Amino acid sequence: MPLTRTLSILLFALLLGGCGSLPPTESSHAAPPRPTAPALATIRPTFATVRPSTPALPPTAPPALPSPPNVPLPTPERSPSQAAAMRATFAGDLATVPNIPHYTLRLEFAPDQQLLNGVMRLVYTNTVGVSLETLALRLYPNFPQDLFGSGGDTRMEITAATVAGGPVPISYAAADTALILPLDPPLGPDASVTVDLAFSATVQAWQDGSYPLTGYYPMLAVWGDDGWRLDVSRFPDHIFAETALYRVTVTAPTALTVAATGSTLTTRPNPDDTRTWQIVTGPVRQFALSIGDYVSLSEQVGEVQVTAYTQRGNGLFLREYLRTAASALATFERLFGAYPYRELDLHLLPYTFNGGDEYPGLIFVYTSGTFGAGARYVTAHEVAHQWWFAVVGNDIFTEAWLDEAFAQYSGILAVAELAGPEAAAADYEREVLYRYQGALADGDLPIGWSITRYSDFNVYYRTVYGKGAVFLATLREQLGDELFFAALQRYYARHRYGVATGRDVQAAFEQASGRDLEPLFRTWVYGWE
Repeated sequence: MPLTRTLSILLFALLLGGCGSLPPTESSHAAPPRPTAPALATIRPTFATVRPSTPALPPTAPPALPSPPNVPLPTPERSPSQAAAMRATFAGDLATVPNIPHYTLRLEFAPDQQLLNGVMRLVYTNTVGVSLETLALRLYPNFPQDLFGSGGDTRMEITAATVAGGPVPISYAAADTALILPLDPPLGPDASVTVDLAFSATVQAWQDGSYPLTGYYPMLAVWGDDGWRLDVSRFPDHIFAETALYRVTVTAPTALTVAATGSTLTTRPNPDDTRTWQIVTGPVRQFALSIGDYVSLSEQVGEVQVTAYTQRGNGLFLREYLRTAASALATFERLFGAYPYRELDLHLLPYTFNGGDEYPGLIFVYTSGTFGAGARYVTAHEVAHQWWFAVVGNDIFTEAWLDEAFAQYSGILAVAELAGPEAAAADYEREVLYRYQGALADGDLPIGWSITRYSDFNVYYRTVYGKGAVFLATLREQLGDELFFAALQRYYARHRYGVATGRDVQAAFEQASGRDLEPLFRTWVYGWE
């Protein structure tokens, strides 16, 4: 996920004397000769503005998939087409993914009670290729406190559950972070089922009185090789989900504003001094929202409206953050491919350090109150996650480098465009090479390991954020700008809305360059075990 809780992490990362794990052991079987990783002193690329002569690839539709049966949705009025959340050239994507999960959510926010109450209908089509005896949904508010002290102070309870119209027992698993629902009879391949849930969750306000609410609904788990993935981690990033469609109504006190994934179609006042927001999304990896008494600024970037929010009266200035986010969006569209949605929101929150968290169509940026190089870079990094995590997904537990290393290096590219090559070089030194130096001291471990394989969070952080970004810089240096960005465009277009792997990245670069990159990927990504 994000450049999360950056200052706390940096304070840990200052302790570079502890090296953590030993380097991986070589296998005894024959292998291609290893390339030599470049010395630290040589990895200082120039950051002139990049303008590949090949334009970003136009959107291509994913293969058509079978539709689920027509199931009425429990909304009080007919919801308009979800194409309203998509840019015109991507609206056709909705017809190509009808078998992804469909969520309808009705949420009621009661800040005086510190509660979010909801009902949900999930229409799920079995695409895993085997009959299913259960469905698993993650309850992210129940996750334990993370390594940096966040979380662990909220609770989601399921108060009612039906499957295919019949009541079912409620069973929790994975330290109460998962809901397990029986399917009787089992759900066969390509068959669909409707699940209805009622739930209630406690919420905690941010220090400025706003409410960032991420993962605040029962979210379908991901099916893995051994069944439903029920990972529980104290790493700050823990939401792993596949793409779905959402129709959401949120009711909150009239004085408050809702910022959310997707597009708001309408708002309507209610007699009890509340207001209801009607929101739809295109295919997105999850739904997130933030509620508060906000002031906001907006900027149009082509078809995309970028809006920055912050709590009224907290003294933060939105304009530079908005300018940075809008510039980064334009840069990434040119280099990687078009952002498919009509809106991108940024919620600016006061804190003691610069950091961020990313969700589809909504990013959170934490700031100490002054806008400088660090805040600019964090903002660009979080916008990059709209490409690497939100649109092209990855398994954050087993291949975290696919979003974090990509966002780390992409942030440098955005700064080069916005502030010039000298600023980008300074950010590369501070945000990338400093961490890479720590990664070398840690044993120069592969960037493609699962998060649990690193000896601790700091070793993971330095390896994935530092060495991972240097790997992408190395690929660019070896292949040249034309092939490097053609490969990224190919990868982005091919895996839109999917969950990609490191081998998918390698295939994109090999296809673009016509070269065998196995030795290079072995050296940097997989290791030589």
